[in-house]
Amino acid sequence: MDFKHFIWDFDGTLFDTYPHIARTFQICLKKEYLVSENISDIEREMRVSLQHAYDHYTEKYDLDAHFISRFNDMRVLQENANSLPFINSHMTCKFIYQQGLFNYLCTHRDKSAESMLQKYGFRELFTELVTEENGFPRKPAPDGLNYLINKYNMNRAEVLCIGDRALDLESARAAGVKFCLFTEKIGDTVNSEADFAVQNFSDLYYIISSTISAKAARNQGDDFADE
Repeated sequence: MDFKHFIWDFDGTLFDTYPHIARTFQICLKKEYLVSENISDIEREMRVSLQHAYDHYTEKYDLDAHFISRFNDMRVLQENANSLPFINSHMTCKFIYQQGLFNYLCTHRDKSAESMLQKYGFRELFTELVTEENGFPRKPAPDGLNYLINKYNMNRAEVLCIGDRALDLESARAAGVKFCLFTEKIGDTVNSEADFAVQNFSDLYYIISSTISAKAARNQGDDFADE
């Protein structure tokens, strides 16, 4: 299986943002509503999606638009100051780029994704970024993926999507492409449905490099056959 196009999610996949988002949300809840929520519970809800977390806590505390706006302003500041790429994520994207293959981003996040990619030297490694500003329906709708696939005339068999949530898996399946789950928990339901499941970028690098090595070996065999 030779992959040529790699479509990445952002939060929880390339960048370790969830702990900082959850902490900011916890602080805002305590300040605005005088309630204390367990940070692990907040992070679990946010790993489904931010909208899911908003809905969950709005049902509990009747969050208003002012709270969401204030939280988002604080979230951006905290992320810019504290969120870092996962270990070896830049190395993996750079390896893909150096092999003449292609990285793309497809995320619910706004233009802050580009700012963070630029800050840590990722931006030049990516062919295109699909963010909130593109206006596509949110995952699991496959519209963002299909936009990239169609624009760059990708063979769907050569596409690998990488994400950390069930929503990412469902979106990849709807687009008819393979999916790699980036997760801390090997063995759950989403793992079993993904084509690949990895716990770190070293494992993902191995999958990608093995694919490229296998292709190179076949090409070399073709060269020998022609002699």
